[in-house]
Amino acid sequence: MNPLTDHLPKWQKGQPSPNPNGRPPKFITTLKRQGYHAGDINRVILTILSLPEEKVSEIASNEEYTILERIIAKALINSLKKGNLYAMESLLKRSVGMPKQQTEIQVDEKKINVTLNLG
Repeated sequence: MNPLTDHLPKWQKGQPSPNPNGRPPKFITTLKRQGYHAGDINRVILTILSLPEEKVSEIASNEEYTILERIIAKALINSLKKGNLYAMESLLKRSVGMPKQQTEIQVDEKKINVTLNLG
């Protein structure tokens, strides 16, 4: 039982999909399909993230920049307009990595006796 989803109608086999286009591909996956390498992507991400808003807007609208630079700039400008940190968070995770996270692990000890009869 999940109180967050129990009120939703259940999808039945044979019905049209409730999400026919599926989940959209992630930003970085799209760029890799276009032939960019990880080092290229990371360098451009970190450079554009360090620029002022006016320069990022210029990159987004100027056709002299590469498609990689323009896509990253547009994603950041759109996120800024919406007040959404998803694009920035996604780009930082991709270029810098995830911050360290602490996890508690509890292990229960169990004794196992093994007897080997060779004769």
